[in-house]
Amino acid sequence: MKNHRELGSFLQVLLLCSMISPAAGEELRIGTNADWDAWQRPGNAIEISRGKAGPRFVRRNIDAVANAGDFGGGIRAAGSNSGDAGNLIDGSLSSFWAPDWDDDPENMYVEIDLGRVVSARRVILQLREDGPPLELFQVLLSNGERFFDSTGLPLPSIVRYSDRVRYSFNKQRELVIEYGLKPLQFIRIEVDLPTVGAGISSIAVEAVGDNISLGMRERGGQVDILNEIGTRAEGYESTGNSNALIDGDIVSSWRYWGFSQPGDTEFTFDLGALYWVDRVRILGDLAGIAPSNVDWRWTRRNAIHFPWYILWGSDGSLAPDGSLRWQVLGELPEHPRNLRDIGHFEEQFSLQPLRYLRMRYPNRQCCITGTTAEFQVFGEGYPAGTILQSPIYDLGAVRNATGLSWQVEAPERTRVEIRSRTGNLLQESYVFHDKNGKEVTERKYNKLIPSFKGRIDTVRSPGDDWSIWSQAYERSDRGFLSPTPRRFVQLQAYLLSDDPMQRAVLDELVLSYAEPLAAATRAEIYPIQAQPGQRTEFTYYLGWDSGAGSTGFDQLLMRSGADIELGEIRSAGQVLDAEIIPVDGGWDITFADPFVRTGLIEFDFASTIYRQQMPFEAFLASGREERQVRQRVDVGDASDAVASEAIAVSLPVGPTLIDGLSVSAALVTPNGDGIGDFLQIGFSLLNVLQPRLLHVALYDLSGREVRVLHDQRQTAGPITLSWDGQDEFGQLAAPGNYILRVVVQGDAQTQKTAKIIALAY
Repeated sequence: MKNHRELGSFLQVLLLCSMISPAAGEELRIGTNADWDAWQRPGNAIEISRGKAGPRFVRRNIDAVANAGDFGGGIRAAGSNSGDAGNLIDGSLSSFWAPDWDDDPENMYVEIDLGRVVSARRVILQLREDGPPLELFQVLLSNGERFFDSTGLPLPSIVRYSDRVRYSFNKQRELVIEYGLKPLQFIRIEVDLPTVGAGISSIAVEAVGDNISLGMRERGGQVDILNEIGTRAEGYESTGNSNALIDGDIVSSWRYWGFSQPGDTEFTFDLGALYWVDRVRILGDLAGIAPSNVDWRWTRRNAIHFPWYILWGSDGSLAPDGSLRWQVLGELPEHPRNLRDIGHFEEQFSLQPLRYLRMRYPNRQCCITGTTAEFQVFGEGYPAGTILQSPIYDLGAVRNATGLSWQVEAPERTRVEIRSRTGNLLQESYVFHDKNGKEVTERKYNKLIPSFKGRIDTVRSPGDDWSIWSQAYERSDRGFLSPTPRRFVQLQAYLLSDDPMQRAVLDELVLSYAEPLAAATRAEIYPIQAQPGQRTEFTYYLGWDSGAGSTGFDQLLMRSGADIELGEIRSAGQVLDAEIIPVDGGWDITFADPFVRTGLIEFDFASTIYRQQMPFEAFLASGREERQVRQRVDVGDASDAVASEAIAVSLPVGPTLIDGLSVSAALVTPNGDGIGDFLQIGFSLLNVLQPRLLHVALYDLSGREVRVLHDQRQTAGPITLSWDGQDEFGQLAAPGNYILRVVVQGDAQTQKTAKIIALAY
């Protein structure tokens, strides 16, 4: 019988140990091209390669032929030997194109499409080194303008070549056509005289750089055109109209039809990411307006550009009223020649990070004003700020996310900010498409006949119970900051750089998760308000529910930015036996007996609060050292005894940053006798969340600074200083009255306070 009891006790202990042992953890690992492709990202601002994701470099002085294919360009047509036409743009000098010399001379041509209009400096042709140089030919250049029909509509398939360069008896192998930053999209080469053995190896177009405007909407950016500002007709243009500014097509353009009461027009561009920018070009080509028409008012002779304009930029930082902070980047003074004599406008400025651009100009009632074919933006370097957001990851069941670790490449002056959010509920919406893949409304979709209906996509988004984005993780593998346990997780990465030549790159993210220690948790504190700088006693209530799959816990970790003086810890009216160890930022509490069933813990503590919404966070834990599993405790209704449902303590609302300035005596007597030799100074710094400059000094009555006691950045908390009666040079100050002045630079204002101090011997 005794053996049976011992065996039963052993099994109970074994069962209890298994219940509180940390469950084997699982991992969600993100580190392949396919993984990163699933993340939402700002279009062409991010590149994914070799399992890594990072910002894409914006180039200056590019060859616009080399990446024409990225914009749908390439060989547009070849009248002869079309199979070799691609050799012109393959980047190799060893291959070449030449027409079939037996073909009709009218077919000895080739056309290249850059895929978008560029601001071109020069066009460079490299002729074949082997064999004779091509002798008699011509190069035709076009900005993309088309011919128009009799109704004034452009003919899409017929390009108008406005520039022509002829070569006769040519002997050179490299030919350079200076183009003066004019718009260019199409190049046509026509061979006028067969030269057997000759050929063209390559063609290049030197352009200003990568046009950041292209792909703006795909990055999540947008263009807003606010028209007729200050009139009753003020309003925004449609997306279709505003797209004309950034589509890379010289034919599509925006203009104001000024036949009503005109007001100013304003363009606002969201680039979709924070870019390094130093140049804006505004192409005012009239290629999209018919040269003539039945109605003269709609023709080129009635179109003008900008009487004047102002261009602003913003990096996305906010003013105190919540609006964007803008700075002037350039302006066009009013002058008659602006209206017709200038077709291309440009502003250059120092290289700087910009997310937004804004331009304003006035309209005229008499004519077509503000014709803008393209708004081009240039710079150099990796974007200064880009955001990537993961899909919603399903952990399969409610799980305890225990840690988030990562591998990144972050050179000096770059950083990665990673955030998370969690929830248990999802919302589903549906996106309808026709048979061509075009998105349509549900109502229109239901009216389509079956053969015209396309796919229906189901879009999952966070539900009502999701947390907000967490604060940025400071270090890899230092716990999980969002509420847990939850079933769904979403991650966000912000890649930042203060150096345009450096970038941060994401290599791998690993989310660790396990079965929850408790199925649900809730915590609240009482009281939830305190007087600043005064010791206050609180009670903390922590409740939890056990459930299927929950493993239990035997540790409680308390963390706060304020001091914590722990008192009695109770559960079910009984004082708990626990080992309490002070750690940086709080206490680690280990209980003698583990908790495996639903319960409630209460404990008393005292603290002194110096800033608003000071949180006191709790974590359940099980296991030791590297095997320890933690679970963050949620905020909620833990006890019927109180109704705070909060774990953060607030202070009375007020603008005070410096509170309770006190000195040990109004008179300091540094005689060396041990009585009044030092002036003790104390005060509380309140509501200073980020380090701010705190300057404490003594001045004579003329305002001359005698001694600096403190001149460093400081956050909220108690401040204690002393003065020994000496000046900055280590000499005893002259007897008399002095002003003790305390100055702190807050977020919204600089606050000062002062006291009169007497010095005597």
